[in-house]
Amino acid sequence: MDNLFEEFQGADVERLADCLIAIRKAGLKVDKYTQAGVNQSSGNVWVWSESWAGCVACSIGFNVFWVYSCRECGEEFEFETYAELEQFSEKNIDDCTMCRTEEVTA
Repeated sequence: MDNLFEEFQGADVERLADCLIAIRKAGLKVDKYTQAGVNQSSGNVWVWSESWAGCVACSIGFNVFWVYSCRECGEEFEFETYAELEQFSEKNIDDCTMCRTEEVTA
């Protein structure tokens, strides 16, 4: 992205700021590999890094939430906090509750 304001305009800038605040509160860091964008279908602003367990998003209604995407089937799960996402990710590293074919015992 050459110019931040080519992608983010108007309220999208505010939603991006809310995502950045959530990232800071979660104790995460952004770096030159961190990506951000606007989902053209939902209007959600998102920020993602390969070093995180998922991404953070902010809806048109300014609701900030964390998203885990299953690496196997692509199903997405939403969480209020990064800690909840991380805990879910650790339990569903190879597959998720939607695509799992065998029951997992605790």
